[in-house]
Amino acid sequence: MNTSKNQRVGRADNYRAKYLVLLDNGGAPRALLFDQDRHYLAELIDDDGLVLDNLMRVGTMCSMPADLALHSVANPLTMRCFTLG
Repeated sequence: MNTSKNQRVGRADNYRAKYLVLLDNGGAPRALLFDQDRHYLAELIDDDGLVLDNLMRVGTMCSMPADLALHSVANPLTMRCFTLG
């Protein structure tokens, strides 16, 4: 079965981060990434904060979508949400 380039790119888009939720826990900068359907993708721990600073710079601060899967986060008062791309 031969897969076209457009089909491969379409599948890759399913895993592109749309929301970054920055967590302020007093330690190393940490964020959760979610896709456009608000499904959890990954956790990002950034020792020096450079990656998260760059993502926040290109993102736009937004209200926290109510349907993000944040059940594993202990304190929702210390979060900020950004939309990416």
